[in-house]
Amino acid sequence: MAENETLTTGVEKTPEAQNNESLIQEMLRDAQSVELDDELRRNPVVHAGDADQPAPMTVKEMTSAGYVSVWDTRTREYAPVLYYMLPAVLRRKREDGSYIWTTNDPKVPPVRGSLKCMLHPDSPERSIYDSMGLRVCPKSNLTNTYEVTQHMQKKHRKEWLAIEDVRIRRERQEDRELQRFLMQQASTNMNKGEQETKPIHKKKTTKK
Repeated sequence: MAENETLTTGVEKTPEAQNNESLIQEMLRDAQSVELDDELRRNPVVHAGDADQPAPMTVKEMTSAGYVSVWDTRTREYAPVLYYMLPAVLRRKREDGSYIWTTNDPKVPPVRGSLKCMLHPDSPERSIYDSMGLRVCPKSNLTNTYEVTQHMQKKHRKEWLAIEDVRIRRERQEDRELQRFLMQQASTNMNKGEQETKPIHKKKTTKK
């Protein structure tokens, strides 16, 4: 794909679209070439996927040139991509409209959380998940509970649905038990109240 690639939709671009395209062209010009190291040859997965970018990024072929560096605009995670794929990668956006990738090196370490995936080996519910036949996930650097939920829904959708089904059924059972308890309490209190308010008839005695 040519460096000066532009969108040709046949429709006049809005000022915002023109500014976005200018930003992408600027990032294309600033893209830094990178040589893939031996670690990437052994482990070609460069981005396993997350809540913002569920599709993993892997190295499909090894060449001496043609790779450039990109960074996640939020997590600052680094990933090499083939140059011909760069325009498409730079145009990827999140649901809020922000760009996912940039060629501008943030110069600071990536954001690292400490929360674990619900399917992590150290999960307190791991024994239950094992009994359900759910897989194990080593992810342990999620930054908040929302990201944990997003990770489960996007990376482990079947497991998430199974866990939610168990949770919903358990809550319904607890609600039924609570209702039975409250009804029993109400019945006991009603019977007790009737006994306390029942008049006491004294036996009349007659004088001889």
